[in-house]
Amino acid sequence: MWRLIAVVALATCASWLWRPICANAETNLVKNGDLAAGSEGAPADWYALSSDRKLSKFSWTYTPAEGGALGISNLNPNYASWHQALILRPGIYEISAEVSVEGAQPHAGGANIAVSTYDGIRLISRHLHGTAGWQKLSFLLKEDRWGDSTELLCQLGVAGFPDTGRASFRNIRVIALTGPPPGGVRGVRGFDLAAIRLHYHEQVRQPDTRVSIRAAGVACGLILLGILGWALGTIWRPALGAGRSAWMLPAGLMLAITAVKFAALFHFTGFYWDIWSKTNRALLAAVLGPSRIYDPGLPVDAYPPGSLYLLWLSGWIGRLIEPGANGFRVIVETPPLIADLFIGLTLYFAAWRDGRGLRAMIVMMLFALNPALIFDTVVWGQSDSIVALPMIAAAILILTGRYRLGWSAAAIAILAKPQAIAFAPPLGLWTLFNAGLGECGWSAGAFIGTVAIGIMPYQLGHSWDWIINVYKDLGTRFSEASVGAFNFMGLIGGMGTPDTDKIFGGVSYSAFGLSLAGAVYLIASYLIWRARSARGAMLAIFVALFGFFMFAPRMHERYLYYPLVLLIPIALESGVLTSIFGVVSATFLFNLVYIKHLTDTSSYFPDHPNAALIAAASINLAVFFAATAYGLLRIPWPAGRGEQGQG
Repeated sequence: MWRLIAVVALATCASWLWRPICANAETNLVKNGDLAAGSEGAPADWYALSSDRKLSKFSWTYTPAEGGALGISNLNPNYASWHQALILRPGIYEISAEVSVEGAQPHAGGANIAVSTYDGIRLISRHLHGTAGWQKLSFLLKEDRWGDSTELLCQLGVAGFPDTGRASFRNIRVIALTGPPPGGVRGVRGFDLAAIRLHYHEQVRQPDTRVSIRAAGVACGLILLGILGWALGTIWRPALGAGRSAWMLPAGLMLAITAVKFAALFHFTGFYWDIWSKTNRALLAAVLGPSRIYDPGLPVDAYPPGSLYLLWLSGWIGRLIEPGANGFRVIVETPPLIADLFIGLTLYFAAWRDGRGLRAMIVMMLFALNPALIFDTVVWGQSDSIVALPMIAAAILILTGRYRLGWSAAAIAILAKPQAIAFAPPLGLWTLFNAGLGECGWSAGAFIGTVAIGIMPYQLGHSWDWIINVYKDLGTRFSEASVGAFNFMGLIGGMGTPDTDKIFGGVSYSAFGLSLAGAVYLIASYLIWRARSARGAMLAIFVALFGFFMFAPRMHERYLYYPLVLLIPIALESGVLTSIFGVVSATFLFNLVYIKHLTDTSSYFPDHPNAALIAAASINLAVFFAATAYGLLRIPWPAGRGEQGQG
């Protein structure tokens, strides 16, 4: 019976993954190409972007009589476009749309349609300039391998050649042709991607074909996976050794919840820009190899090497089975769901050590059924759980005396995303206070060794300070005081404001925010110093991470994920902590839903804090002060069973 269910489930997943590219000729491969579907002024399956979002307005209209149309209006010279993910199998395609334009400049980018490849090649139709009624723009595309094209665009202006005016697009189509049209199509451009890459081979990034480099990358990835598995196994071992009754039910529940989340991925398409970036990174890693993924001039931002191992695997799987755009998106988004599964089980097994199975089950469900955490992974399509998994493992191990293994797990978290650096100072102090300088040295060695393994295949061919420059670049990528976070920086007017702007006198948002974040870490350090148990130290870590989110500049709304997850192990210790967990979960969900709605409707935040930001940020601020006061005023927790009791 179970085998039959498994076969049916696999067949269903396969049909979902392949559905978009099993279409017959004359089937429009563009989702919502007639633009009949949408809501709240936003078309389904399309996403809008512009170089300066305040200089462009996007619109979608639909009437049964006239059909649907996408609109772009540039108030000043700007580059703006509507996007849709598009992945094609090898073949010949006609890309077309009906386009009209009004008020475009005669020698600028004009209105056009385009296809973009994973490595930044952009194939563009002819341009409409000035004022012109509805005309069909089209071009032919010969795709020689799966995954070359990743995006379809309807543009006003092009990169480097901004334009003004208004452009409209309708009846957007991508049709697979059974063969090349006899004699071509008069007046229609044609692009052969293989011929373009051959002709411009010196300008196009070439893959590193050395087997040794890719083998080293696979080996390093497996070693990191082994270290993380060792860390999780150490936490899980007591419950697993107690017999099936200790783990069968929670494992079954987590697997069932994960299956439901996986099915939901086919409905929720995520935040387009993040998904597009991860899709392209996955394809670049699979094609170019680890030594070339950080070459300058690639169309995606550089991310830490730890995050690229799973994307590399996703790209390899995609090239193996060749799904459509939606199927490949699901492949790329699946690793965070697996991380969700392991976080839930890790929280259960860590709580089970106290011998209270029901309490451990509730702790697990605080994570598994938390609406904000589900929204982040499933609806938004983010990878925060991949970072949170080694973070929670590191915290549990270090706080219970497994320092070296814990710091190896912490290194994996920091390799995956630099935000994990924020939880290192309190853990470092705990190690120093409870284990001494000698153990700190061994732990530092384990940390550095893990980092060296993680960066090795990417370091080859780069200067010795390459990884330092990667993290410096990550720190300067966003320059706003608040990048969507409902925190103190947003509350005082920093939402979308450059953090170099002055708040009062000569003090900038950046200087003020970093000063406040420094004060938070002083408080967290004191809490670590007076902690008598792992539970007290976990509260100090939560205060540090939550304060970092609240006061540091350049915070995204999603960075509240990490303090919330690290609060879960102690959320049931008192009514105060349970209330804090509930309130932070609610404000985090509200922040995520609000910002995603803005992006989905091509809107931007007002110049001054509105009621939504003021309410949510004020609540977060009050909760931070409450959590800090609770930690400062409470008598230190005694050590519980399974904890290290010094401090």
